[in-house]
Formats: sequence, structure tokens, C-alpha cells
Amino acid sequence: METGSYQKSMSLEFWQDLEQLHPTVKSKAVRTINRMLKNPWARELHPEKIKAAEEGIYSCRVDDGYRIIWKHIKPNDIVFCLVDNHDEAYRRARRKSFILDDGVVKIADVLETGTVANGKADAQHDWILQSAKKPGTLFIGYTDDELINMGVSSEHIPHVRTLDDENGLANLERLLDEATFDKLLEIALYGELSRPTVPDKDLAKSLQRNHGGDDLYRFIDTEEFQKVLNGDIAGWMLFLAPHQRKLVHRHFNGPARVKGVAGSGKTVVAIHRTYHLYRQAQENNEKVLFLTFGNRLPAITRYLLQHLAGEDELDPDHLEARTLHQWCAWFLRTYGDITLNIDQRVQIDALKDAIKQVEPSYDDLILWDRSPYFFREEISNAIKGRMINNQDDYLNLDRSGRGTPLRPRERQAVYAVYKQYQTILDDTGYCDWDDFIIHAYNLLDAQPDLQGMYRSVIVDEIQDFTEAAMLLINKLVPQQPNNMFLVGDGLQRIYPGGYSLGAIGIDVVGRSSILQKNYRNTEQILRAAHTMMERIVLDDMDDEVNAVTMPLYSVRNGPVPELHRFRHTEDEMAWVAAHIAKLKQHDGYQDRDFAVLYRWRKPYQMTVQKNLGAHINLIEISTQPETYFGPGAKYTTFHSAKGLEFKVVFIVGVSDYFVPKDEWEMDGRELEEYLARERRLLYVAMTRARDLLYLTCSRGASSHFLEDIPETSMKRCVHD
Repeated sequence: METGSYQKSMSLEFWQDLEQLHPTVKSKAVRTINRMLKNPWARELHPEKIKAAEEGIYSCRVDDGYRIIWKHIKPNDIVFCLVDNHDEAYRRARRKSFILDDGVVKIADVLETGTVANGKADAQHDWILQSAKKPGTLFIGYTDDELINMGVSSEHIPHVRTLDDENGLANLERLLDEATFDKLLEIALYGELSRPTVPDKDLAKSLQRNHGGDDLYRFIDTEEFQKVLNGDIAGWMLFLAPHQRKLVHRHFNGPARVKGVAGSGKTVVAIHRTYHLYRQAQENNEKVLFLTFGNRLPAITRYLLQHLAGEDELDPDHLEARTLHQWCAWFLRTYGDITLNIDQRVQIDALKDAIKQVEPSYDDLILWDRSPYFFREEISNAIKGRMINNQDDYLNLDRSGRGTPLRPRERQAVYAVYKQYQTILDDTGYCDWDDFIIHAYNLLDAQPDLQGMYRSVIVDEIQDFTEAAMLLINKLVPQQPNNMFLVGDGLQRIYPGGYSLGAIGIDVVGRSSILQKNYRNTEQILRAAHTMMERIVLDDMDDEVNAVTMPLYSVRNGPVPELHRFRHTEDEMAWVAAHIAKLKQHDGYQDRDFAVLYRWRKPYQMTVQKNLGAHINLIEISTQPETYFGPGAKYTTFHSAKGLEFKVVFIVGVSDYFVPKDEWEMDGRELEEYLARERRLLYVAMTRARDLLYLTCSRGASSHFLEDIPETSMKRCVHD
């Protein structure tokens, strides 16, 4: 029987098993899976129905030691359940049962399903199940009294309770008399568990309706399945934990907020939530909007949403995915016939001219010792970012998040610079990025019929949005249930400024959730990153200053991150190239598994291209999803890597010369806030790594941010 028409699903447990296999065994397993996709009943695969397991559960042979366990749901569904060495695979398979929970299919342990053999149990049996390290299924339905009547002494009952099959029973033969052993062996060989059964048609219907189920994922086609096997799609993008799934499908009476540590699946929840609301919007002829800050993420989001949609094309009449600035540009062109021109060089020149023109009127201030950088950030975050329209409002503004306080006369001078800067831009026909938001807000405010144009808006990375941006977003949806789904993490805020959701009229009280478990990184990577951040306090958009939320560490383990310091940049790059080659040769990694990240595009973009391009296929991540999901090692800045993940990450140039960038005129709280942002940015870069993390530097000491990471959490090497 060929399986070209079979639907393929995978359990999270199978994915985790596959990831933990030795590369040699994993490659054999992948070959076996590919053969199964053509015909799981092929003789060379040795398909075998597993005795004492649920109906429809089979094994296929990987090699002499390993087996793939899978479920055949008639007529045309295959679920890959687990892969393990022979004895353990069969033991685990006998404990698996497919059940329906509120119409959603779930693969569960038999101890969770009410499985019985003869309907009898007692309190001591329950105590044994709780206390045994590995409670077995072989005698799950027999009371202690029944086992004693068979000849088992009370002191040996705990051992018998741990058994799963006759192989384990053989190990206890020396403890039992012959008659007792024969009786137990007869039960082991011929006894049969009575399991909860669900009709195949109901299981198949649930897999299709829910795109899988709890800890299950149903693939849209063989091509998508193949991408997962090749590592092109990460498991966390496919599987949802039960608490994540609840957030996706939950009905909220108003705006909802999801906070979470890095790698906790916030973006995945947002994408699944978007698809869930999109399907509802299709039925009601409405539209859903997904917004994010980074310009790399919308295309990736559409890519993943398309995978959730399967063969059905996403309908642009009911779903949009854009950055906020992309949306503003589209909205202004479409409804205001306004096209804004951006030129960073013009912006800088305009700001310098404005400072030069205003300074003589306030020449007694030391304010002018500051660089144009200060004025640019103040205008962007404290004035335009807060939607300030007059000097009095600015004089009375709480500038939280802006560092060094400004006296009233200094604020007057800054506001004068802002007004002159804006005049120069307007006269030359240019604007800055903040003007996109302000113009869009004003146009929307002037046309009430355009307000509430979306049924729901899902916003990712809200910590990087300004107050003005959130005020605009709040006008895009009606005040009704499920209108806003806001996702973010204050610890990953990499832009200055801040705001409070409640203060700007977005009430999420009672509708806020925290995701604390990390699914992406190994425990060692996450621990190193978080120990660097333990002294940081953060503004989490909720009217409070919070301590850093410590994550529930990942169950995945690996080597501690490494920091390598070199005398010359050429030596730094040569080591990166050599180590990539070593990992490819000895650990089975491929080019697409690597990413090289750097804080500043200059000089490291050209440095990476020049020194690594000859050794590996390098792809710079752009707005095209293929540059992320496709082949080739990736390279990009910390900012552009936000929201992405890679198996192996090299962070280069992590020295105090480049991180933080020298801004000598900063001092006091302003410098403190700047350094805190830079620390958070390095944290973001470090938590992009799934399996392995390496940091390198040259021409001086490594970043002092790393000094807070203890020796036990980071290996340090100096290359003279």
C-alpha cells in the first residue's frame, strides 16, 4: 500500500526524541521515515503490531537497536509517536493511548486515561503508582491482595508494580517461587489491558479540525514534513503546549496581554491566535491585522500563517501582516493620498542645522555639549513618541525611561530644537519614521468612519512600540471582545522610552498572562543569558517597575556558552570559520544551522563577508522569508535577529569597543539607561541560540556585561 494520499501527523514526543538522537542514528531514522512515507508496510522496514499496545500502534525498524513507533488511524492517517531503542520504545508504546478531550485528540500515558485490566484497584495500588519511579502497566489492574494470592510477597509488590513487559519480569524470577513466576508470566504473555477506545473516524476528524491536537501537529503535505525533518522549521513553531493552546482559543472580553521570557513561544502563540481569529473573520466578512516592529518578521509571519492555512491561500481581504510603519505608509497612500519621503542623511543634517540655529538663544546651557544623538532620541521618544503637541505638555511630561532629568529651561531649548527640526523637514519635503505614526493617527482621528476598520489586531513585540504607536493601534479596532492581543517582554526592550498600557486607555486587567517556560534554548544558554540580566529592573508596560522574571528552565541540556578573546580580528574570524568546519564534520551540523550576529553593521558586516564567505555559504537575512528558512549560514545584526532562532550562534565583536558604542557625553541616569538597553540587546542576541552559543571579541577586553556571568555558566578562552 503506497501512502502518497496519507495524512501525516507528528507528536511533540517524537520530535523531541528525534532531536536527541546521535547524528548517526538520526540520519538512519530520517531515512526510515522517508521510506515509510512511501510505504510503511514495506517488508524491509519490519513493520510489527505491538503486543499489549493500543489498537493500530506499530513499530518500524531503524537499525538493530532503534525503532519508530507510529499509529495507523484508518483509513489514511499516520501519526509518528516516538523513536527510541528497542526495549524502551516498546515499553513506552504500550503506555500510549489516543483519547479525545473536549473534541481535541491527545496522545496520553495510559496512567492518565483511566486504563484498567479488570476494573479493580485499591489505595495501596495508588500509593505504589505515585511512589514508584517508573510505574508499569503489566499488572496495573490487579490489587495487592490479588497479587499476594498469586504468591507475591508484600515486600516484592513494589518491584512487580514497576513492570511493563515479560522481559522485566524475567529479572524478578530469582525473587519468586516457580508457581508464582509461571502465573505472572501467563498474565504477562496473554493478559490484555482494557483501554479507552476512540473511533478512528473521530480521531481523524479531530486531527483535521485542530491541525493536530494537544502536542500533535498535522502536516499540510509531504514537503512541509520534509522541511521539519531537515531542520528548516523548528518544533516550537509547530507544537503548542496546553497552556499556550488555551491562550490561542480563549475568549477575552477586551484587550489581552501575553508576557513571557525569551523562548517561551510568545510569537508562536501570537501567530496561532492570528490564524484562529482570521478564520472567524472569514466567516463574518471581517479583517484581522498582525503588526510587529522588526521588518524581517512580517514575511516570516505570513510564511508560517500560510503553513497553518495548508492548501488554502490566505485571503488578503481578511488578513494583513505588516510592520507598523508599513501599515502607516499603506494607510496614508490609500486614504490620504499622502506619500512620505525618508532619507536618514537629510534627517541628521536637519537636526544639526536646528541645533545650530537654536543654540544662540540658550547659549548659557551645558545642554549643547550633548551629541545630536541625544536630541534625536529625545524628539523621537519623549516628544513624538508621546504625541506631544505643545511646549507646556512637554514641560510637564514625565520623561520616564529617558535617563538624565532636564530642567525647565533645558526642556524649552529641546522643544525649540524639535520645532525647528520639524520645520526644516517639512520645507524640504522629508520626514522621519515617527511622522508616519503621527500622520496616520491624525488622518484616522479626522475620519471616524475609518476607525475600527479591523475586527482584531495582534501586536508582537509591544515593548518596542512608542506610546503614540499604541494610541494609533487602539483606534484601529472597536472596543469589543477579542479586539487586541498584545505580546511582549520588557526584558527584550531595545529602544528607549516607555509607556503604560493602562495610562493610555488599554485595560488588560484580568486578561494578562505570563509564559515562563523556555522551549527554545538549552538550560545552559538560558542560564548564562539570565544571570547577565539579574540586576536589571524593567518597565513592562504595566505601571510597575519589575524585577527580572526568572524562567522555568528548559529541559534541554548542552554545553555552557563559550567566550573567546583574540588579539586580532583576523584571528577571531579564522577561529569562527574553523569551528564551524569542526561542528559540521564531527557533530553533523549543516550550513543552515549557523548564524553569525553582530551589534554594529560597520565594520562587522564586511568583516564577516570577507573572512567567512570563502568557507561557508553565507546568506544575509532580509525581508524575504527564504533568507531565514532556506539553506546557507545566516548573518545579520542583533536588531534584525530579534524574534528568530538558530541552532548554533556566533556573536562576534563582543568587546567594550563595540558594545556599548562610545557616547562620551552621556552620564548619570542617561548613560545608565543606554547601557541597560545595550545589555538587553546582547541578551536578545544570546537567546537566539538553541543548541550552542559562542561569543568572540578582539582588540581589547570583552564586554563588561559578561562579567556578571559566573565561570560555571560560561567557559572563557584567551587566544594569544
